[in-house]
Amino acid sequence: MTYADQLAALTASDPVLGAAVAGLRNLEAILKWAPGAGVPFAGIDLVQQDEYSYDLYLPLPDSRWLVFGVS
Repeated sequence: MTYADQLAALTASDPVLGAAVAGLRNLEAILKWAPGAGVPFAGIDLVQQDEYSYDLYLPLPDSRWLVFGVS
């Protein structure tokens, strides 16, 4: 599944969150967006996958998790 497919699925299930996430293109943008979305920095987890890739886990206020693959 491509990122576009994942974003379309997210938007179909949660249009507000999908619209908010659609414009996020890099780690800096995600971290700027997170506090306004109610994501506490203390809850964010960045897990290294290899020397260039990371998974970024953000705990949403409604007990769901939003995960990004970043490089």
